[in-house]
Amino acid sequence: MQPIERYDVVVCGGGLAGLTLSRQLKRAMPDLSVLVLERTGGDIPDGAYKVGEATVEGGAHYFTEQLGLTGYFNKQHLHKLGLRLFFGDQHGPFEARPEIGARRFPRVPSYQVDRGIFERDLRHGAKDLGIDLVEQAKVTDIELAEGDEDHVVTYEIADVGERTVHARFVADASGRGKLIQRKLGLGAPSPHKINAAWWRLRGEYDVEKMAAPTSPTWMPKTQERRWFSTNHLMGTGYWVWMIPLASGNTSIGLVTDERIHPFKTYSTEAKAKQWVAEHEPTLAKFTENAELLDFLVVRNASYSATQVFSHNRWACVGEAAVFLDAFYSPGSDYIAYTNTITTKMIELDREGKLTEDVARSYNRLLLEDLWPNYLQMYNDNYQIFGHAPAMFTKVMWDTSFYWALPSQLLFRGLLGNTDAAAEFHPIAQRFHGIQTRMQANLRAFAAQAPQPDKYLFVEYSKVPICAQLHLDLLTDKTADQTFRDMRRNVDRLEAWADSFEQEIAARVDVPRREPAEAALQA
Repeated sequence: MQPIERYDVVVCGGGLAGLTLSRQLKRAMPDLSVLVLERTGGDIPDGAYKVGEATVEGGAHYFTEQLGLTGYFNKQHLHKLGLRLFFGDQHGPFEARPEIGARRFPRVPSYQVDRGIFERDLRHGAKDLGIDLVEQAKVTDIELAEGDEDHVVTYEIADVGERTVHARFVADASGRGKLIQRKLGLGAPSPHKINAAWWRLRGEYDVEKMAAPTSPTWMPKTQERRWFSTNHLMGTGYWVWMIPLASGNTSIGLVTDERIHPFKTYSTEAKAKQWVAEHEPTLAKFTENAELLDFLVVRNASYSATQVFSHNRWACVGEAAVFLDAFYSPGSDYIAYTNTITTKMIELDREGKLTEDVARSYNRLLLEDLWPNYLQMYNDNYQIFGHAPAMFTKVMWDTSFYWALPSQLLFRGLLGNTDAAAEFHPIAQRFHGIQTRMQANLRAFAAQAPQPDKYLFVEYSKVPICAQLHLDLLTDKTADQTFRDMRRNVDRLEAWADSFEQEIAARVDVPRREPAEAALQA
């Protein structure tokens, strides 16, 4: 009889979430035995057909500082020139479209990540960390135990057959397969109904080359190349991204509100190209002769869950837990949230301290404190995505929220701390009411304010509240200092929301003004 194969942790899925989790586990607990089961095999090509190239500060901090990959990222991937959005007449001159973005690379770094290169390098480095990685292994069942018994994971290997492995702890990193949630019926719908399609194109497609060469004033002398930004072309009910990759290729994709731009209008590559030609003709013309590397669509992209962590020694990480939207690039942050909590759960289990109350506090943090505040940024807001004045303010507001609350949990190492989770809860719950009110007022503002009739540039990183919160990420703080500053920043955001609401209530026709005025006063 063959001996029973057993590991401390079995990770079901060797994509970005599963590979980074396994690395985090071995860095935290070098003696831990970890098996990663990944259904694909062989080298991953550059520009693999996966969404999620752009990171923001939290995810970048996780990859570099927590996983020890700063040097790797600086060498192998592109520094990101912040977020950049273009509004206005999609059929007019591109250089006339109002713009919000950054002129200089920010002090707190983020990156444009070629997922193919990154995941391939993580796979190659797994052995050096003592991680066992089995490729072409399709997980067919997870038999979850209660009490102190091991879980049993069943998987199939092509040309080999079925195998089983026992595990003290199971982490579901199966992405949209959501193995554990489907098995236990823990999935929950999201009210945010979006779909997506995206391409990888061979070569560099620089957003600046979409502008007429006869417009010299469009490019300020102090401006770094816009190509390094996560560039967005914005319209009513949709956004289109243009992201450079270190491989020299370009990622281009679109995300739409199903109610405004139904999935059926771009569900195939031919339909998607026609959709772009109709809604973003300058981009369509610019890429008409591009060599296609791959194309993928996702329907009903957003979903939630009723539970993602269990004291019975399992957890769902990355997209196997929840997914909201790719706008603002929060995917890597959610990998950081779920992986860090899972790592702490395994540490607590080894100490005999993983209780039902602990798991409940982690579920509350992710599903009741973080998710609802993120959701309000997106839900029902695609209708104003093409409206420059409202979006100028919205980008500054949403960025301020992100730097003031969720990012602080990552940068201060507070995510796995149950005491910190308890202290964060009333702050997040209080902000949720402010967030809901502000997003509703942004929609009302879009209905009142006139669109700009000429090119405008707003540098959101220069608005005082944004600049202060951004640099604050670099400040070392204790937990007490962090929560003190969180409360103070929620006060500031509430004052901003109150002022914005009063302005809308007082005026039917909002006069033309500097878009950042409300934020400057916050």
